[in-house]
Parts: sequence; structure tokens; C-alpha cells
Amino acid sequence: MAKIKLLIFDMDGLMFETGRLAYRAYYQSAIKYDYEMNHNVYYDLTGRTEKAILQEMARLYGNNVPYQEWRNEMNQNKISIFENEKRVYKKKGLVNLLKFAKKNQLTVAVASSNHLNNIEKYLKVEGVSDYIDIIVSGDEVQNGKPNPEIFIRASLKAGVSTQNAFVLEDSLVGIEAAKRAKIQSILVRDDITDLPIKKGKFELLVELSNEFKPTIRPDFVFKDLDEARTFLENIEQ
Repeated sequence: MAKIKLLIFDMDGLMFETGRLAYRAYYQSAIKYDYEMNHNVYYDLTGRTEKAILQEMARLYGNNVPYQEWRNEMNQNKISIFENEKRVYKKKGLVNLLKFAKKNQLTVAVASSNHLNNIEKYLKVEGVSDYIDIIVSGDEVQNGKPNPEIFIRASLKAGVSTQNAFVLEDSLVGIEAAKRAKIQSILVRDDITDLPIKKGKFELLVELSNEFKPTIRPDFVFKDLDEARTFLENIEQ
């Protein structure tokens, strides 16, 4: 295994509990507009750019429903939840993993499909901005995940070969992007399955699954970031 020089973090659902925040926003929108919402919809949409999310919602629900209005409501709900709580809540083990990276002089990049202002705001409010060397946002790329552009751009910004990088992700669409970029990947699943689901007048037209497909299996899977850190520590020894 090549020496690690760069860790590329997804943000939402991987570094922070924004997955739970987002799903709450999705669910509130589904209640208001009476459309079907379940955990696999969130898993399917997460990690994509805004444009790609709208395209996927059209596929999931059809072109004849007001999915743009539903999405606008989701986004407004996320803003409202954040303004009320003023937190996005660090994932277990995040700070220890970032400290390990700094101690071992690894470059740390955040490569998120979110907007740059949100990325910077979330990093600041949770007190981890100083650990981050590079940010690549959804605003900087033409193609969202599963296209590998965002991870390749992070590697280029860092001046590090993809062979010396690891991507840490919570979503299968992100793992697929890492695979296409030929970067080793770690999956730490974001479990939101305790949150409620919604049946509705507007049903899903596509059956979704959160199971691995043979072509997009991660290289490694861990239950949390502490487990991921232990694995990376063993590689560095």
C-alpha cells in the first residue's frame, strides 16, 4: 500500500450529523406536500450537487410533480433547523482523527457537494476549521458525485497523487466517485434509520436500496471514525 499523504473527507453525514438534520428537513417537506419519503431516498440523494438532486428527484417521483417546490422546501427547512439549533454536531471520533492527521503531517481536504459558505460555516461552528488545509465545494465542480471530479480536484489542489490518498465517505454515491477517481475509500455509514418514514399521495416510481453494488464496494468499512483512525494509525506504523 502506497504511503498516505492526503485524507479527503466528505462532510455531510461523515464529519457532522448533517444527515439527520437533512432528513428531518426532507421529512417535513414530505409531510407538507404529501409525498413518499424514506431513508433510502436520503441515502440516494446525499452527496450529489443541487442540480443532480433535482434530476434524481425527477427520476424518483416523475416529471409531472412539483419536485422543485418540494426541494425548495427541504432547503428552507434545513436553514431553519440550523438557525434554531446553531449546531451540526461533530461525528464521534472526528477530532481525534483530525488530530492524528495533523500529527502525521497528512494534508486534510474537505470535498463536499455542499455550497462553500455552508462548508465554511459548519467547520467554524463546530471548531474544526484549523484542521482543514483544502476545501473543494460543489460550487467548484461541473459534475457532482458519482463523477470523480471533486476528488480528483482535491488531489490536484493538494499536489498529491491519487495513489497516496484516501477518501472517507458515508454515501455509496461518494464511494462510486472515489472508485472512478482510483482513490482508496473508507465508508463510515451514516445511520438515520431510526427516523420516521412517510407514505404519501405521490409515491416513489423507483425502488431504492442502500446495499452495495458489486462495482461500488468500498475498500474498507468501519462503524465510526474512531475505527477508521485506528486502521490508518496501523498503516502509518
